[in-house]
Amino acid sequence: MKVTNSVFTLILTSLFITSSVGCFGLVPMRESLELMRGEPIIEKIDEKTNISYTFQTAQSEVYQNSTNFEVSESVSELIIYVRVSMPDPLDLSQQIRELIYDTTGVNVSTLSQEARYVHVKIKNPNGEIFYEKLASESIEPVVEVHRPPLTPGTWILEVEARGYGFNIFEVVEAEDNFAAIITVTSECVKFSEEDCQIEE
Repeated sequence: MKVTNSVFTLILTSLFITSSVGCFGLVPMRESLELMRGEPIIEKIDEKTNISYTFQTAQSEVYQNSTNFEVSESVSELIIYVRVSMPDPLDLSQQIRELIYDTTGVNVSTLSQEARYVHVKIKNPNGEIFYEKLASESIEPVVEVHRPPLTPGTWILEVEARGYGFNIFEVVEAEDNFAAIITVTSECVKFSEEDCQIEE
């Protein structure tokens, strides 16, 4: 009978101790879990949005395109890169111009008089123009870095351009081309390999 009483007392004591720990037991448990996770690392994630085009027809043509990109509250930088290349056909020698005319029937001298341009616009979620660049000749790459505050939501990159291009036997090449690239950099607190992964 004594053994039974001892076992019964032990069970009751164990139940009492485990039930009375309650919230106090959660604190050490949480602390041990935090230690197991290790030190947090802030990782930067870049998401690029790109509209680029090379004109390949000897006759002037219009190109239009737009695409969306997301800006969240965790964005630390928005980087805008714009490059435009428009070779001047008058820089070509007379012999080359004649070769182009004989091959394609296009008078290169008249091409320089046609309107050629690249118009880049970035609109924020409110529809307001955040950035705008209009180029009618070659420009060195332009890089602008913008930091918060940036309006969270869906932004729009729009490009309208007009140009021409020709490539004769890989010897004579004069192709209007441009690139407009947006890089959105976000910061993520990383504890493990599974953190900070972007769903495709």
